[in-house]
Formats: sequence, structure tokens, C-alpha cells
Amino acid sequence: MPDSEATTLTPSPASVSADAGPKPKNEIWQRWQESFLAGFAVWAIGLVTYYVVTAVSWLPTEDLTSKAGAPPATFGELLSSWHRWDTTWYVIIADFGYHFDGNSTAFFPLYPMLVRGANYVVAGGSFEAAIVVSLIACLAALVMMHRLSAEMLGRADARRATFYLLAFPTGFYLVAAYTESLFLALAIGSLYWMRRGHWWWAGVLGAFASATRMAGVMLAAAFAYEYLRQRGFSWRKVRFDALGIALVPAGLGVYMAYLAVSFGDPFRFLKSQEVWFHYGYTNPLTTIKDVFLLIHRTEPLYGPTTVRNIINLTAALGVLVILALVLAGPWRLGADHAYLVIFAAIVILMPLSNPIRAHYPLSSMWRFALECTVVFMWLARRGRNHTFDRAYLAIALALQGAMVVTFVQNQFVA
Repeated sequence: MPDSEATTLTPSPASVSADAGPKPKNEIWQRWQESFLAGFAVWAIGLVTYYVVTAVSWLPTEDLTSKAGAPPATFGELLSSWHRWDTTWYVIIADFGYHFDGNSTAFFPLYPMLVRGANYVVAGGSFEAAIVVSLIACLAALVMMHRLSAEMLGRADARRATFYLLAFPTGFYLVAAYTESLFLALAIGSLYWMRRGHWWWAGVLGAFASATRMAGVMLAAAFAYEYLRQRGFSWRKVRFDALGIALVPAGLGVYMAYLAVSFGDPFRFLKSQEVWFHYGYTNPLTTIKDVFLLIHRTEPLYGPTTVRNIINLTAALGVLVILALVLAGPWRLGADHAYLVIFAAIVILMPLSNPIRAHYPLSSMWRFALECTVVFMWLARRGRNHTFDRAYLAIALALQGAMVVTFVQNQFVA
């Protein structure tokens, strides 16, 4: 079905020489003001929705024993129902550092460092500080999502892409005390400045991203491709600013230096992953086959183990299919999106090549899908079709509502 909604595409730096001069300050402000307002609107709607869904999350357990305990009686208790799973590790690191439990080195340092700093100014404890950090980072991620999408797709598609991101079934992790929102804000920021040709800024944000999650290092691959693309893949046009790529792994490098000094092993963060049954590289095709076999052999079909495996495998394969469609076929977005595809593909291939050797080999895959920015841009373009738009939102929001209830009831989600 042909697209019926016109957009105004911003040309890439490769097609415009130095943007034909600097932009007026008021024009720059208007662009960012639009993105802030769009991001803020989605953010505010999301917060109200999460509050309401959390408040009614105890209705299914009325007159039943709940793993999460008694229904909350105060707002503080309601907020505490989001203190789940990995959140505990980040709070421990923020309060006591990595030596409290050496296995905590599996969790990268930037987020708990920010939580520790916020704890000095936020009322309550480290958990409340962590929520504040995540909320601010979530707003930043949504603003950056809109800004990047607006320049690559147009304003209407950008609004959809921003809403589609938070509406995704695991979108609630962007406001939880997890690293998702901080990593996404930094990663999109780095990708945005690559698009604009500001390579040092892209490298700096990439460095902070690699201090937040291991996947941040993979921004270097997107950096290298986009830098060369904007120069027509001519090595003769490479300039000094290409060294900005060296900044991207700096966050990981600093963390490894800390681990070498404190634990005598710069790769301690990899060894700590073994606690969660990560034992090294596996061919992604082997992982996919193993998950298919688990789904086939596990009974019952609609039991929690099988459902989680189906969901996570579907997320992995679905993202990979969409990434292919971004570059080829009637719904492609264009070659200037290739660097986004490179980063997203690596984000998905990492857990496929280092699965969990347990009942959930691809655990958290549909949470990692949040980091695949270009997927939501592609979905937003398809969302010009009203039927597709309504179908996506109906399915995504229904699933997310169920996942929020599951999460605050202290059941495993991803």
C-alpha cells in the first residue's frame, strides 16, 4: 500500500557540503524544542499509565497469596513494587561498591555511579535515586529518538517512532531502575551525532555508552561505516576526526582498568557472567536451533517456560527480519540507515552468540530489542497505514500491560 503521508527528509551530511553554513540559533532551538515537547508528551503519558497499571496490579491476587506480598498502602510502597530483579544489583553497587559481591562486576559502572551521585540530592535511598536517574534518562532517550527520527524520516513518523518505542511490550524497562534508558539515550545520542557528522561528540557519547553496557562498544562499528559512507568510502577523505572512534571503547577500557587494579583481572566482568550461565561463544544458528528444540520438547505449550522462549525467539528473529527489510525490498528506508542496522544487528547477535545455558537461552531478548532504534523507525513508517498503526498499538500495549503486572508481582518477565 503506498504511503499517503508526506514527509520532509533532512539530507545527510554526505549530500550537503558543510550544511551550507551554520544554522541560525532560533532554527536549532525550534528543532530541539519540538523534539523535547514530543518526547515529554510520550514520557508524561507513560508515567501516568504505569502509575495506574501498578495501582491495579494487585486485583488479580485479591483473596490470594501474592509472591509480591500485600497490596501497597502508600505511594512509597507502590513505588517499591518496582524494586525487582537486576535493580537489586544496581542498588547494591551504588551503596557498597563492587567488593560487596564480586559477581556484581557483571553490571557496568556508569548507571550505579549516577545513582550514587543522585542519592545525595534525592529524598529516600538509592532505589528512589535510581528511579529518578532512569526517569530523566528515559525522557532524554525519547527526545533523542524523536530528533534522530525527524531528521531521517520526517516529523510525523518521528512522533510515531517515539511513541512506538515506549509502547513496545518491554518499554516499561525505560522507567524501571535498569540501565535501558540511560544506555538508549547515550547510544541514540552517539548515532545522532554520527548522522550530523560531529564525530568527537559521537565518540564521547559512545564512551559513556560503553561504560553503561557492553553493547556500547559496538557503536564503533556503526561509527566506522557511517564515517566512510559520508565520504563516499574513499580513504583519501579520512581526516583527523576519524580518531573519534577510539573514544567509543574508552568507557569499557576504564572499567577494565579498574577491575585489573581492584580484582587483579581486567576480564572479571566476563567471568562474573558465568553466575548467570553465560559460558562463552555459541554459533547463533545453534542457539536458534536449541531454542526451537526447547519449545518443542517443553510441556505444556502455554506454560511459562515455553511462552518465554517463544517470545524471546520471536523477538530475535523478528528484529533480524525487520533489519533486512530496512535495507532491501519495497519497504526499505534507504542506505543512509545502514549504520543504524549495523548497530542493531550486533545488539541482537550478541545474546544469540552468548546464550544462557539454562531453560531460557535468549532471556531478556525482547528487552534488548529496545536498543534497536531503526526497528521502531521502520515500524513508524509502516504506521502511516492506520490499520497497521492500530494493530501495533493494540498488541504492544496489551502485552506491556500484562508484563507490568507480572513485573511488579515479582515474577520473571524477560
